[in-house]
Amino acid sequence: MRLAVLGPVRAWRQDEEIDLGSPQQRGLLALLLLRLGRPVATEAIVEALWGEHGPRGARGTVRTYVYRLRPILGDLAVIESTGDGYCLTVRHGTVDLEEFRELTARAQRARRADAPASAAELLRQALGTWHGPALSGVRGPFFELERDRLEESRLAALEEVFELELEVGGRSDLTSEIRAAVDEHPLRERLHEQLVLSLFRAGRRAEALAAFQRTRQLLRDELGVDPGPALRSLHSRILREAEGAPAPAGRALPPPRSAAPVPAQLPADLGVFTGRRAEIAELSSALGDAAHAPVVGITGLGGTGKTALAVHVAHTLRPRFPDGQLFADLGGSRDPADPLEVLGRFLRAVGVARLPASLDERAALWRTTVSGRRLLIVLDAASSGEQVRPLLPAAPGCAVVLTGPRRITDLPGIPWLRLGVLQPEDALHLLAAISGTRRVFAEQEAARRLVQACSYQPLSVHVAAARLDARPSWTIDQILAQLHDDLRRPVVMHEDCKIVDKPFREAQARMDTFHRNAFHLAAVPDCGRLDAEMAAALLDLPVDEATAVMEALVDAHVVETGGNGAYHFLGLVKAFARRQALDGLGHEHCQQALHRLLRHCLTSRNAVGEEDLRAILDQITDLPDALADMVPLSLP
Repeated sequence: MRLAVLGPVRAWRQDEEIDLGSPQQRGLLALLLLRLGRPVATEAIVEALWGEHGPRGARGTVRTYVYRLRPILGDLAVIESTGDGYCLTVRHGTVDLEEFRELTARAQRARRADAPASAAELLRQALGTWHGPALSGVRGPFFELERDRLEESRLAALEEVFELELEVGGRSDLTSEIRAAVDEHPLRERLHEQLVLSLFRAGRRAEALAAFQRTRQLLRDELGVDPGPALRSLHSRILREAEGAPAPAGRALPPPRSAAPVPAQLPADLGVFTGRRAEIAELSSALGDAAHAPVVGITGLGGTGKTALAVHVAHTLRPRFPDGQLFADLGGSRDPADPLEVLGRFLRAVGVARLPASLDERAALWRTTVSGRRLLIVLDAASSGEQVRPLLPAAPGCAVVLTGPRRITDLPGIPWLRLGVLQPEDALHLLAAISGTRRVFAEQEAARRLVQACSYQPLSVHVAAARLDARPSWTIDQILAQLHDDLRRPVVMHEDCKIVDKPFREAQARMDTFHRNAFHLAAVPDCGRLDAEMAAALLDLPVDEATAVMEALVDAHVVETGGNGAYHFLGLVKAFARRQALDGLGHEHCQQALHRLLRHCLTSRNAVGEEDLRAILDQITDLPDALADMVPLSLP
């Protein structure tokens, strides 16, 4: 069995090609090959094959495709079910993409071992695994993006092999091969540099100078920029040697590249950063994929520390990205930054002086400029694929960390980490790191109650620590009592309470009126959890509609969901939403919702805990007779 994605998506058993079925079925196999050995969720498969809005029954269609592919592939390529998705495993040496990656990795090791001839031979073998544009025969935005990434990997290998062969010499047709690559990719400046050097090495000095002039004119006409420092340095060397020395030949080394600027734009790492060990490990692993230009996303409710985590991870990974680190605040959905302006800042930071006017030209110049460099880019508060896509490098070596309030669904293939609150012990240590270990651990139990009242949310813990620092003579219990009153029954909303509430206000500002009212109403009951049927009774909706509403609130990060499918609120979020319900919907509306919920709890087949029943009863100020008659005698 052989499987191919570096060209048309195809498969062979022995020497006989196998019919892989429809383009969509072929696309499913291609997706599993791109994620070889890793589980792919059914939702991600549907999005890759059909886009954000898949057809009705798409999940069933995916199951059908898998059912058809299994006997086609046989036992040498196995599609396993993994929870809510599938994972493809194959025998080693079966897939052309894996062979390409393995050969390029071996070439990198050979070059580091000062064996350029061996490295060049390995890269030639790697390039021989390609048989046309990658992923031919499958369509859609996901595969277009993957096709671009794979093509960048091929071009990076091609440029590397040209550089190695220019170093070791020996190929008589190298100049013509480089010229063909330049004609096919006229905006890749490194190829132009290699063509000029190849002509110069062959003693064709006039042609080398003419090639430089054509390149300079092309870049000015197409992008409004001059050649970069490496190509200008080579041109100057040719001119100097033309004045007083014959052209070099044979095994002379390439001219030294001028040092490019190394930006270091990351904000300062938090000195009190605490916890997040699992998240740091997951992000570091994803960003270490040298065969791609990895992009990872961090999403979650405001105040959970998305930016702090992104910056902390970026600082820990700085040695992996010696060409620099870039940072941009993209402003979120309320004040989104213009990608044209962000690209301008990035290009200037990496040494480009003259900027093209249009977004497409800047994006093309950006991808060209960073090709071959190792840069780490942090894009904070991203709001849309349209905003982010032009900022993404395409070639291996670079990496990107995104943060945003929601997963950006029109950037397919990007893994997103949903960031929750801190672990209780980490929240306690954060409080101690800010306010001092002596004070916190002298009143350790009260401090534990304080961080619990903060819902273990980093922003709220910072606010509580600020109150501790501002009132050195108070006990932690006194701070806790004041914070409890201010957040739940505020007489005057203090400034630090507004800081705590700000992420919740921003989250509800992104909702329409219907979901905003549902968010507020769902927080009214004192019960610890809501299942879908309880939510339906509370919101006065059919169960399927109520489930959709609650899932939308989960996606907005204002509601949490557990393994049993029930929904619950963080304490601070619940306190905020309940205040909004009482102020906006009114007492009577909230009481009617509690009546509906109590009726459901008393008549439902699904047992509701006595504690929850008591809590709901305690909230109802005027219990109707019809409901009073249904309350068990054991409940007062």
